[in-house]
Amino acid sequence: MFNFKNMSILFKISRIWNVLLCLAMFSCVGTTTEEKYYNDLGEIRFDEKLDDINFKVCHEDYTFPFNYGGVGLVYTGEKRELEKTYFDDYKNTRIEGQTGFITIRFIINCEGKAGRFRVEEMDLNLEPKKFDDTISTQIINITKSLGGWQAYEYEGITYDYQQYLTIKIEDGRLKDVLP
Repeated sequence: MFNFKNMSILFKISRIWNVLLCLAMFSCVGTTTEEKYYNDLGEIRFDEKLDDINFKVCHEDYTFPFNYGGVGLVYTGEKRELEKTYFDDYKNTRIEGQTGFITIRFIINCEGKAGRFRVEEMDLNLEPKKFDDTISTQIINITKSLGGWQAYEYEGITYDYQQYLTIKIEDGRLKDVLP
């Protein structure tokens, strides 16, 4: 049976619910913090603890990600020359259990110079792993010494771009250079 008293209680509850909902919504206004978002996931920002202050990017606001628009590997002599450098310069050290991947990400600036190197080390299951320093130091030093990088030009403008190399190691011996 319809009862005006019950209807009045429901109306009051509805008004209280609406007020609480509005308060909750307005409490969120003005409390957001503005944060600078970078253009791409994995963008390599300058870190004064890691990076050479003399390395400059030409467009701090944007670097092309690896393989964006076909950037890929832009190196004099291409992959064959990269592999030759690594295999010639790396001193194989047989250390049992030192197996996995060392990936070095970095930026090539608009002048074709490399900088902002970041290193990831992982086992064959892609789990984090720390390689012996005699291995990882060699790989990093060879990568930093590579001089055949070329600038990337798109529609008449030269851009900075991200590059990565992954080195496969088996028991301390160099097995492959990827990509």
